Parts: sequence; C-alpha cells; structure tokens
Amino acid sequence: MMLAFLMLLPVGSAAQEVVQKLDSLQILIGEQTKLHLKVTAAKGAKVVLPSFKPSQMLIPGIEVVEQSDADTAELDGGRLQISRDYTLTSFDEKVYAVPALQVKVNGKTCQGNPLALKVLTVPVDTVHPNQFYPPKDVQDNPFLWSEWSPLFWLSILVLLLFGVMLWLWQRLRQNKPIVIRMRIVKRVPAHEKALSEINVIKQQHTES
Repeated sequence: MMLAFLMLLPVGSAAQEVVQKLDSLQILIGEQTKLHLKVTAAKGAKVVLPSFKPSQMLIPGIEVVEQSDADTAELDGGRLQISRDYTLTSFDEKVYAVPALQVKVNGKTCQGNPLALKVLTVPVDTVHPNQFYPPKDVQDNPFLWSEWSPLFWLSILVLLLFGVMLWLWQRLRQNKPIVIRMRIVKRVPAHEKALSEINVIKQQHTES
C-alpha cells in the first residue's frame, strides 16, 4: 500500500505545475518585458490565474502594463496547460525580485518560481556636454535631374509605343490600310492663275 502511494505521488504533483519566466532579465528604464505564466493541471480542474489591471503595480517599482487573455492547450495524458502573459515595465533603476505568482487549482494555492529583473538607466556623458545636439528638422532631398531623366525618357517612349499600338489596332479593326497614301495638291496663286487664263484667251484670238 505504501509503495503504491509513493508511485502515485509524483504523478499527482506533476499534474499541478506552475512555471513563470521573463523574456528578458535586464531592461532599460521605460522598456517592457513579458512575464509568461504557465500552469499544467489535470483535465477538468478549475484553474484561476492572477489578474492585474492596467498600470497596477506587481510590486513597488514594477508596473503591469497589460495582461493577455488566458490561453488553454490540451496536452497528452489528459492534462491541460493554461497560460497568460503579463507585460511589465519599470521607471526606477534597481534589481527587483519578481515574486512567484499565486495560482488557484481546485481551490488549492500553487505558485511558480521567483525571478530577478534588473532595470538599468541610460548612460549619460556629463563630462562632454558639447557632444549633445538638438533634434534635426525633416530635410527634403535635393532633386537631381540626372537621377530622374532615364525614368522620364523611358516613360515618354512607353507612351509613344502605346499610342502607335493603339492606332494600329484601330486601323486593323476598321479594316483600313496601315500605310496611308498622301496626295499632294499644288496650289497656284490667284494672280498666276489669272495670267494663265489671259494667255489662253490671247492664244485663242491669235489662232482665230
């Protein structure tokens, strides 16, 4: 009987496992990191994860920016894994001890493992203040014709080819010849035409 109890003990303890970890153990002031909480329990168990409101303090100095919805995944052996992510940030330089979060499994309190989060400040060189410059305004890039001229002439060529193809398509559609014969009519000025007619009349009188 005692042997059977000892064999069942690891299974029961493994059915309720709480693990928490941080994406990064070191951040700069104002940066964010995620705290991942995962609970493994038997299928059908009632699991209650800790919940925080936005901007609520996890501990003094560490703020919970937001938390995700609980996600449930089914594992082998009739077990479930419930997980939730917490986005953390801090604005004070210090090494914080992130406590083990309390989880309720069938009314029983379980907890994960405590962690450490180191918050660093941005190093500022106060010895050389002349190296600090104000932010620069938005500057327009200069327009260079040499960079845009190939694209411009290529666009003109494409438009001309498109126009020729459209004209050929319309001529073929209307069953008209592609080669157009042009008739050149020579226009005679009025005074030359009048002199020519007078000469013709004179010639006719002479012959008669």
